[in-house]
Amino acid sequence: MEKINYKPWVGKNYPTGFKGKKILVLGESHYDDSGDINSDLTQEVIRDLAYEPGGQAYLATFTCFERAMAGRQMTQKEREEFWESVIFYNYLQFPTSGPRINPNPKHWSASEDAFMELLKTYMPDCIIVWGVRLFNALPELGGKGGVLELENGDSADYWTYPINGKEIPALKIHHPSAPTGRSWEYWNKVINKFINL
Repeated sequence: MEKINYKPWVGKNYPTGFKGKKILVLGESHYDDSGDINSDLTQEVIRDLAYEPGGQAYLATFTCFERAMAGRQMTQKEREEFWESVIFYNYLQFPTSGPRINPNPKHWSASEDAFMELLKTYMPDCIIVWGVRLFNALPELGGKGGVLELENGDSADYWTYPINGKEIPALKIHHPSAPTGRSWEYWNKVINKFINL
């Protein structure tokens, strides 16, 4: 995958998936102001948080997302099994200097080819997009929008990518580090409905 600067985390059980679905978890960016790109950084981050959790500043974000996926707190073994069942990839292939900082506008379009390469290589069944800003900045790639209607009258937006004859839906959720994204019970209902489209 020559266009990808940060290699994705690909769980060893990704082919069988989580709840029977091959899921791509899509984050926005890595934070680093050194100017260097460590191509293994994504893999190192996920491996550490899955197998050696212990005080990383970003751990609460991932824990919140795990609960949204499972609908409850996971045991350590379940956490490991979850991360070994999905792909995690940060869309922007260039580092940003820190959280809540707008990425360089050029980096959005410069990351598009890598994203397309990732989709064609791994052909996920669905994508869960962390954050409104990321969802709104993703390339259209000839896709179409959709609305997921929820039982309580709420709705959630998704986008469907046509890749090699397959329709791959991408769901917008609020970032798990945001106050509205921490309601993992709510997002569990949204995600469950989405992955069963």
